Amino acid sequence: MVTDYFEIAALVLGAFFMLVASLGVVRLENFYTRIHAPTKAATLGLAFLLVALAIHLGAATGAAKALLAMLFVGMTAPVGAHILARAAYRSEIHPMAKIDEYSAFAKRQNGKR
Repeated sequence: MVTDYFEIAALVLGAFFMLVASLGVVRLENFYTRIHAPTKAATLGLAFLLVALAIHLGAATGAAKALLAMLFVGMTAPVGAHILARAAYRSEIHPMAKIDEYSAFAKRQNGKR
């Protein structure tokens, strides 16, 4: 009975964070802020949904699989966002920030001085 309430709460929180991530992708103004939304909010939303799944399954094997999925997504989402941001920067989609600390490093990497 009590686990049902935790499961419902996790489902609602997961759906909320997924909605926030979707709105962030649509509403944010440039590429770099758009990749921030799915990296943070969608990862957290998926974690809550997987917690709800683990509670619903109740078995140790189901909970272990949900935990492994959370671990995998938690490790790969930031790496994927970093790769996307680096590829965008190298494609000359520069951030809107006034200070660009990465430009000197990128020029050295490309052989430009």
